[in-house]
Amino acid sequence: MRRVALLVSATAAGSAALVLEPDRDLVGNVILVILASLSWVFVVVYGLRSRWRATSSGRAVMILVTCIGAICTQGAIAIFTDYTYPGRDIIRPLLLLGVAVAVFDLLLTLVRIQQQERRGE
Repeated sequence: MRRVALLVSATAAGSAALVLEPDRDLVGNVILVILASLSWVFVVVYGLRSRWRATSSGRAVMILVTCIGAICTQGAIAIFTDYTYPGRDIIRPLLLLGVAVAVFDLLLTLVRIQQQERRGE
């Protein structure tokens, strides 16, 4: 129940910010930084306190959230440097490729697990 209350509160706070703050870019930037921060906290907590390497789904989730953290961090850095940091022209597409490959890996893992479940494995 506490989890649901926290999620509802976060949703309400974000929605209120969108309604009440006229600078939508600012709201988006704050949400981006929060998303990057939450992603890195997840990576650290999952990495240190879980056996994520034990299953393919655990590895896929870890890789995906790491990529999300990286692309959101890159986005925040781009915003704070007025999109002029060195190497942005190659770093950004590489990170986006990483996210795409991580989502593809997660999809392949899901399909494999579903096929195994259908076969009764």
